[in-house]
Amino acid sequence: MKQNLAFIMLIFSMMLCSCKNKTTEVSEPETGLIEITKAQFESEKMEFGEPILSPFYDLVHFTGSVVPSVNGRAQISLPAQGLVSRIYCKPGQLVNKGTLLFEVSGNEFIDMQKDFAESSAMLNRLKTEYERQKELMAENIGAKKDFIVAESLYNVEKAKFNALKIKLEILGLQVKQIEEGEFYTSYSVKAPIKGFVNNINTHIGQFVEPQQTIAEIIDTESFQIKLSVFEKDINKVKEGQNVEYYLAGNKNEKYSALIKLVGKSINSETKSIDCFAEIKNPGTNSLVSNQFIEGDIITGSDSVFSVPENAILKSESETYVLVFEKETGERFYFSRQKVTTGRTNNGFVEIAGIPESKKILVEGAYNIKIE
Repeated sequence: MKQNLAFIMLIFSMMLCSCKNKTTEVSEPETGLIEITKAQFESEKMEFGEPILSPFYDLVHFTGSVVPSVNGRAQISLPAQGLVSRIYCKPGQLVNKGTLLFEVSGNEFIDMQKDFAESSAMLNRLKTEYERQKELMAENIGAKKDFIVAESLYNVEKAKFNALKIKLEILGLQVKQIEEGEFYTSYSVKAPIKGFVNNINTHIGQFVEPQQTIAEIIDTESFQIKLSVFEKDINKVKEGQNVEYYLAGNKNEKYSALIKLVGKSINSETKSIDCFAEIKNPGTNSLVSNQFIEGDIITGSDSVFSVPENAILKSESETYVLVFEKETGERFYFSRQKVTTGRTNNGFVEIAGIPESKKILVEGAYNIKIE
């Protein structure tokens, strides 16, 4: 029984040792070189490499949103109050500039045409009287008082006529037809820009005042980035700098933009400054208005020698790389060399203190334990 128990304990001890840290065991002879067998090198999938010249960037992080430009958003309202009689669009529909959106009718609209037709007839009569009084004045026959009255009445009616004419032309109506007594029963509301219909806030039969917004059109081709930069970083941001941004936390898929405008005032609530960036290749991603984004503004860049992060070994507060020295039939020999590390970018670490031509261990070094 005791023999069986001893055997079980021996097996357990062996299993426990095999489950411990899989750190690659290396020997360090009196020469100070670290030896790694070629079998270990292959099994741990180690690789050689050299420090390379890599671009490193100075970045300012930001949060922001996708917004249309000032000319890329249109709120649709009525130029004259009336009843919505037809709706020709639907939310999400792409419309071109001039596309028919709504048909509007109503008594007020009919009265405006009536007033214009009456004003046109009155203006013709007053014009005739004004020109007659003008001729009498030129011949020293008419009274000056009568001329002044005729001129005044003519100018007042002319102003009324022109005002009504402009209003009707804004509605897209042919005023000549109205002057002849042929009235329109309704007028059309058309899209002022190309874009997607975002909201429709009305229905057939609803009476709408001119100040009401009944729809909105967003031009996705005008999308830009509105980004917020903290006050401490704003002096680093300049027009023309490149921007990298990503959507919905997906850092693996980044897009590009260019700073076009740097704000000049601080938001009192967020303590940040709004800047705007032009999206590069806007058709390559699906953006929606007010979509949240994050990213970085590239405020500076330089090229420095760097190694992959996996090439860096740490011992207490020091950092090292393993520099290849020689090889024999069965082993590779490395020296441990202290380096100074700096910035990290895309899996590479800026280093100083090692010649760039040196061959080093760039992959698998993290399995090696150094004291």
